[in-house]
Amino acid sequence: MGLDSRRGQAALEFLMTYGWAILVILIVVAVLWQWGLFNPSGSVKSGQSGFWGVVPYDYKYTPNGIFSIELQNNIDDTVTIESIKVSTSTKSNSWSGEENISAGSLSPVFNINNLDPYNGGSSYEVFVVIEYNDSRVNTSLLSSGRIWGSVG
Repeated sequence: MGLDSRRGQAALEFLMTYGWAILVILIVVAVLWQWGLFNPSGSVKSGQSGFWGVVPYDYKYTPNGIFSIELQNNIDDTVTIESIKVSTSTKSNSWSGEENISAGSLSPVFNINNLDPYNGGSSYEVFVVIEYNDSRVNTSLLSSGRIWGSVG
């Protein structure tokens, strides 16, 4: 019983060819799953990008056009929130006042009204500009970025 090297080579070539193809398919499926393509609920995963210093900690967009946001102070000293401007694709509104937040603490919830109404469960994206005064340098600074998610 000698080994048939041609059959062994054919089996090895089969495994190498289809093994790479299967590996590529698995990687593509994993990437698409991470992007939310296979999300049965149809909801958009909430997220944010672009903020620094004073950052959104929690946020919610209601169907009647109210955006609620809670901020976290990631700066080593007390900051004073002076304004928060929220813009959708067609409308914008802002909150103005003075709210002190100590280092590492959370702010109260700020509600920004009169934004675009959306149906519950649909997706939203807003651009937020937070103006705050850093007590270390006593100057107004900006923290801005995008926030997205599902209306709920």
